[in-house]
Amino acid sequence: MKSNDPNDLFISVVIPFQDSANILKLVLDKLEEQTVFPKEIIIVDSSTSDSVERLISNYNSDQKLIYKKVKKLYPGNARNIGVELANGVWIAFLDSKTLPVRDWLERYQYLVQAYHSDVVFGVTKFDSKTSYQKVLRAATYGEIAHHTVPGTLIRKEVFTDSGGFLQHVRMGEDIDWRERLIKKGLSIHNPKQPVVIYHGLSRNYISTLKKYVISAYHTARLNILRNVKDAYLTLLLFLSAIILPKWNYLIGGWDTNPFFIPHVTKIYLIALIFLFLSYQLISYLFFRNMAITLFFRSLQFIVLIFLTLAVLNWNAVIAGWMEDAILYVPHITKIYVGGVILTSIFYRGIIQPLKREVEVGYLFPLKWIQVGLLGLSLDLVKAPGYVIGAVISLINKGPSYK
Repeated sequence: MKSNDPNDLFISVVIPFQDSANILKLVLDKLEEQTVFPKEIIIVDSSTSDSVERLISNYNSDQKLIYKKVKKLYPGNARNIGVELANGVWIAFLDSKTLPVRDWLERYQYLVQAYHSDVVFGVTKFDSKTSYQKVLRAATYGEIAHHTVPGTLIRKEVFTDSGGFLQHVRMGEDIDWRERLIKKGLSIHNPKQPVVIYHGLSRNYISTLKKYVISAYHTARLNILRNVKDAYLTLLLFLSAIILPKWNYLIGGWDTNPFFIPHVTKIYLIALIFLFLSYQLISYLFFRNMAITLFFRSLQFIVLIFLTLAVLNWNAVIAGWMEDAILYVPHITKIYVGGVILTSIFYRGIIQPLKREVEVGYLFPLKWIQVGLLGLSLDLVKAPGYVIGAVISLINKGPSYK
């Protein structure tokens, strides 16, 4: 039975969309099944074809549909346009691959009224159908629900005051927007139970790697847009990694030059490790909920590179390739690489999935190896993608909010 209570909130549902009209039909059908109807549904379509437009024109619904055809836009920009078109006092967000549970709007209407909230964040759980998707979910999102923009219900005036979503970034605008809302000290409710199911996990390995590389690149760009100081510190860190290990060579004259620094590379590496460990300790003790910065991600990457180079050159530099030397370590490269890989697979295949409530029975006896290998490969493609995105953004455009 649909609710017609006059106390129902005036809710406008905003859906940015691009291609795959059959998926949009599933979303609209789920909205038809809601126990509380939205007053209107706004679809902002940036598809390259007219398939969505044809679907809307032929879709039989008692609900008010507002359709807006736009040029190809990033999701944040499309959502902003949808909110501008909305007549509702409240805005609810969905995405093209997110299907709401039947009592989504009824449940959130109750939470708004019970907690006098300005915002109720969406909660999404990720669905998997194929064997590969199950492995991917275990290696990434797990079985737990995540707070997301899809499913979120927000007072329109609050959304407007927030400045809306960043328009010129492909990914990460949702996290940026939610963090800005939290910092404004609004009345925000964070439910635990999922109200939206995501059905868009990648179906093969290559598309997954491509998605994570692109995501890392754009996340770096977004972090630069958000934090100019962090961007310049990161640039300084990269410059130090390039210049300082070659310092004595660059100044010329070596030990006859007054600016000569003995063992400069070793000193720099020790300083990097000390900075890394100090940063970790301070974050753990005082800033556990602090978002990971571009500077820290870059620091991790550079420390890993220098440690790897140190290990690869250990026997040559420290032991002079003398096998009877005390500090000579046989097969040090194999031990190092094997240890790093096994530790990473163990963490990504067992510890992290269990934290995210993946069932023990799914991981064992052998599935955890597959999950760990996938997780490790995602980490490997994200790190350089993130660093490259940061460097290119700094060089080409510099940190800017424009």
